[in-house]
Order: sequence, then structure tokens, then C-alpha cells
Amino acid sequence: MSSLPYSFDESSIRDILTHWLEINSVTPNEKDYLEHLELCFTQLGYQTARQNVSENRWNLLATRNNPNPKLLYSTHVDTVPPFLPVRFEDNTLYGRGACDTKGGLLAMMLAAERIQSDDIGFLLVVGEEVDHIGAKTSEDLDIKPEQIILCEPTVNRVVNAQKGMIKLICSAQGVAAHSAYPARGDSAVHHLVDMLHDLLHEPSWPTNDTLGPTTINVGLLEGGVAANVFAPSAEATLLFRTVAPTKDYEPIIERIAQKHGVNAHIYVENDPVFFSTPELEDINLCTVAFNTDATYLSTIAPIWLVGPGDIEVAHTDHEHINLDELQQGIDLYEKLGKHALEK
Repeated sequence: MSSLPYSFDESSIRDILTHWLEINSVTPNEKDYLEHLELCFTQLGYQTARQNVSENRWNLLATRNNPNPKLLYSTHVDTVPPFLPVRFEDNTLYGRGACDTKGGLLAMMLAAERIQSDDIGFLLVVGEEVDHIGAKTSEDLDIKPEQIILCEPTVNRVVNAQKGMIKLICSAQGVAAHSAYPARGDSAVHHLVDMLHDLLHEPSWPTNDTLGPTTINVGLLEGGVAANVFAPSAEATLLFRTVAPTKDYEPIIERIAQKHGVNAHIYVENDPVFFSTPELEDINLCTVAFNTDATYLSTIAPIWLVGPGDIEVAHTDHEHINLDELQQGIDLYEKLGKHALEK
């Protein structure tokens, strides 16, 4: 068996994370990173098992002498595109996945090394950045932990609530014709734009005292063939950050879509999550607007959602994590891990 190109201990944090960031794991290409993590866990004394998700994609379960540990540390292994070169500056590592979530996973693994308990395992999943397919598949695992500590970049604050999410594709059909003769054509773009305007200005979207307002982003918009041709088709992809169950949104979306003759298809959705938080002193709490795997993993066990790094630099071209904050993450994960094992 090959050996790791670094020492897996806290003195090697920079070297370990640098190596991890140099491995491209943009969704759905998690394979190389997962294979390296398997090597890490094996050399740390864990037994690893793969849960197949699709071809060349799997969730990774790592346990140490106990196939059903009391505590699971968990996160996703995929990153958003594009892959970024790695650089180190002012005690900070820059690169894709630095805070979302390779740095946090490293902090979890080093915290577990401090605790050294066979009641600790790891569940690493694929696909969180696209469709949560790994977390959805993990619901079929034959494990029953009492607690999951889930990593996302929260500036080391424990999350008490997260917004839900609806991904929506809106498509319109028209009739192509010369734009000088409106009676001969029908623009799909016009129908779609009118519908999007009404969606963005709809006054009845839910709000919540804890999570705040519903927000909507039109992320992709395409259609038409030329400026002087009525568009025969048009399509938009939207993402709602939701603060109420999806069922509260569906009739509003359908009403607006039908009004403009647009087809609206929800292809990914999950509800907001309100978490129980650990009863510990000196734990900072927060509410987050982003979405995570917690909706699906909470069917396995209760979730504490927390991690080093800042979500506001995730998905950017300057994603990074400060190594002092990463060290604080190790301390926090150790504290939370011991608390979970003592419950």
C-alpha cells in the first residue's frame, strides 16, 4: 500500500490541506479525492466502506473497530467549479474547497485523532453542490448513530436554523417569425420574462421570524435565435431560498406560471431545518441562508451544523481559509465530539 506524502498530525496542517486542495473534486469528479481519503483513514486505523451512488461515485463510511459508532462526523467531498490553483499567503490557504469543505474535514479528522474513540466514525458524501444525491443515498445505510456533526463553513458558529431550497426550471414555447410582423410570431422570451417579473415581485412569498424573507435568484436565462426573430423557445433556472415548507410555494409558482403559459418544473427541493443545538457554554450560534445536506442526513440522526471558514468566500475565485481559524475548528470539533459521546 502506498503511503501518505505528509505526516497526518496537527503540525502538518498546511501540507495536508495543500495536498487535498491540489486534488480536483469538482462535482461529479470526486473519485480521486475519495481514494486519497480512503488512504488517509486506512493509515489512521479506520476501516472504510463504499456506498455506491453511481458509476465512479460513492459515499465513504470510515469506522474504527465499531461498525455502528455513536457519533458521525460528516461533510461533502465535492466542490463547485472551477478548479482553482492553490496558494499560501498571510497564514491563509487559497484554493477550491479550502473552506467548502476540505479545511473543515481536516479539522474534524484531527479532532477525532485527539479524542481517539471507537465510538467515532465519518460519513463523507458526494454531490451536495448539485443535487444532494450522496446524502439522499446515505439514508439507506444500516447505521444508527446518536449524533451527526456536519461540516459547512459557519465561522465556527453552530447553526440553529437553515433556509430550505427550491431549484426550478421555467420553460416557454413561442412561434418563430420576423420581428417586424408581430401577428406572425409569438416570443417565448416575452412570456418567460413576464413570468419572471411576477415571480420576483410576488408579495405573498413566506417570511419567517428566524430565517427572514424568501429570496429568489434567476441564475440562468437563455432563449431565442436573433434580435430580429421572435424567440421559439426560452428557459430559465431559478433558485429559491425558502423559509417555509415547499408545499406553501408550489401553488403560487403554478398560478404565476399558468398565467403566462410557462411550464414550471421543480427538480430539487427541501424544507428549512430548525436544529437542536448543544447545551454547552461558549458556543456561538447563528442562522444561515444557504442550503446543506442536513435535510437528508437528519433522517439518520440529529445534526449539529458547524465548521471553520466563511460561506461568503466559498464559491468565489478567492475561496480561502485561515490556518488559525482552522485550528480553532479543531478545538471546537473536539469539544463537540466529547460532548456528543458523553450524552
